[in-house]
Amino acid sequence: MPPVPASIVRFYQSIPPPVRGILLMIVSGITITGMNTSVKFIADDIHPFVIAYWRHLFGIVLLAPMFLGRGANPLRTNKLGLHSLRALLNVIAMLAYFLALTMEPLATIVALSFTAPLFATLGAMLFLKERVSPLRGVALLVGLGGALIILRPWSVTISDGALLLLLSSTLWAGALVVIKVMSRTESAVTIALYASLLQVPFAFVAALFYWQWPTLEQFFVLVGIAVFGVTAQLAISQAFREADATVVLPADFTKLIFAGLAGWLLFAEAPEIWIWVGGTVVFAGVFLNALFDRRDRIRAKAVAPLPESPQIPPETGETKK
Repeated sequence: MPPVPASIVRFYQSIPPPVRGILLMIVSGITITGMNTSVKFIADDIHPFVIAYWRHLFGIVLLAPMFLGRGANPLRTNKLGLHSLRALLNVIAMLAYFLALTMEPLATIVALSFTAPLFATLGAMLFLKERVSPLRGVALLVGLGGALIILRPWSVTISDGALLLLLSSTLWAGALVVIKVMSRTESAVTIALYASLLQVPFAFVAALFYWQWPTLEQFFVLVGIAVFGVTAQLAISQAFREADATVVLPADFTKLIFAGLAGWLLFAEAPEIWIWVGGTVVFAGVFLNALFDRRDRIRAKAVAPLPESPQIPPETGETKK
């Protein structure tokens, strides 16, 4: 990967970190919309499972430079089972997500995908026994209430596409819980590398049942899907490094706006008002959950007893295996 020009690096560093984080979240919203739109365009000709396979394959090619030339061996692990479980959950989540893209408006896709962080919090409570403050509990209820507004099971039949989206969000949340467990002993590079390597064969098995070779034009669209997806992934990760979640999360709401515009302009989609209302409520629950979590962490840190002697940070010394 060629080095970034120094002038661009200087310009980037001149922007305050909170602003950088917000801009990166907006970039992620644009690129996720680009990926979703591209999948929707091509899904009439290529099965979503085949699209998902190429997305993973091209994705690992694009991410390969990040893993090359590192001093430590990023493949060293004793958690191969957890890496495999995370990869399997990710692949099934993406298969369900891409399939849902052929059934639902883009705005509905984004609105229901906001539920993934809420399900991840529930998963951490159930499986990791994490304690959640009453205010975070209220935030979870608000977010889940927003999902009910979108689905309105009391007045309409829940569509297959909506069920696939809920399945996708639940599985992505499960993958986040597994990542949380692995992050205690595994480096971020190792976790990312194994996800990339293991998702490709899992996706290939699913694609085999609907296999077809893309045309040259479709091939370029598939590459574009991977570029959009990887860019969104990197932008989100870097946004959370630049600033606290409570600062950058509001910008994530732009995904719903971009999705609504793209659906209206490109596919003549006009989602019902319930999608916008419910999506806003779900997002409010996600934001409040992050806000109260930050407050709880600050309070816990403030009341924590000071160590009796200087402690060596966990990152000092040997690289985590």
